[in-house]
Amino acid sequence: MGTGAGAGAGAGTVRVFRRPAYWWFSVLAGVAFYGIALVVASPSVGEPAPAFVISGVVIFLWALGWDSSFRCTDSHVSSVNLLVTTTVPWADVQKVTLDGALAITLKDGEELGSVAFGGSLLGEMTGYRTHRRAFEELRSTHRKARAARRGDPYRGTVRRKVTFAWRRLLCAIAVVYVPLTVVAVL
Repeated sequence: MGTGAGAGAGAGTVRVFRRPAYWWFSVLAGVAFYGIALVVASPSVGEPAPAFVISGVVIFLWALGWDSSFRCTDSHVSSVNLLVTTTVPWADVQKVTLDGALAITLKDGEELGSVAFGGSLLGEMTGYRTHRRAFEELRSTHRKARAARRGDPYRGTVRRKVTFAWRRLLCAIAVVYVPLTVVAVL
């Protein structure tokens, strides 16, 4: 499917929407920066401080490219941006829109977006193909959730759950900095 996983999935399955080109660009750039950091930290160059700074770019690219996504189940939708996840029940969603950028408008007027699904010049030229695929599935899931909850009125406040993915960040830091530290010490 490219942008999602588990089409036609049940209530417990999380469907994840990422932009493949956006993801690949950040991964390839991260690998390139990490290679540079390893060379800079190597005994032949011996500059560990700049190598650790360069590796910070790798962490940022990972968080920006891999982590930016929309995720949904039959009952909730989440927007993930730079390790911060905002989750709301479909009952608190007004509409899903695609006007350049893919956005989820909440009943209090706020919008959930994703860095990966923002507007871009390349998207304008290609017709936002990956945006449209994610939009169609998110809109379809929203419509099904709305039809299933006809007796569940909006209560005047959107139930948001905002979390910070500190465990994923710590894992990424360990994966990047432990080998770099070993190379710098040698």
